Amino acid sequence: MYFLKKHHIAATLTLALVFIFTGTIKANPGGFTDKELQSFANAVVQVISIQQQGQAQMIASIQEEEMTVQRFNEIMLQTQEIALEEIGLSEEELEQYLKVAGEIEKIQIELEAILIESIEEEGLSIEKYEEIMMEYQQNPELQERIQELVQ
Repeated sequence: MYFLKKHHIAATLTLALVFIFTGTIKANPGGFTDKELQSFANAVVQVISIQQQGQAQMIASIQEEEMTVQRFNEIMLQTQEIALEEIGLSEEELEQYLKVAGEIEKIQIELEAILIESIEEEGLSIEKYEEIMMEYQQNPELQERIQELVQ
């Protein structure tokens, strides 16, 4: 009995070493499955595309109101520090900003729904996507693995 256990352990270790040295098993950094990583890679490609489309929509909304993106961003940053009423905007600029801000908020809500749907269509929950993303941001090995899958 002892001989069989010892032989089984030795065979298992030998197989493990063969796989390690031949490179036929590629460990997934972060402990995620191949399927999860492939789904994540597919979702990331979709997310980037959707975000780019959303950004173009937001820029178009700003420009439709004859405002520059730079000016919109300046006002937005100022509102984070002081009340909108205290910024000293003209009535026209205040109306432009409020209209654009409302449009951008609508676009962001629509984008969020589309992003969630595209992630879930790849077979990932939002929680799993965020978990992989957090690990991806901190783990160079995982970044490299995802890059391989995206290509």
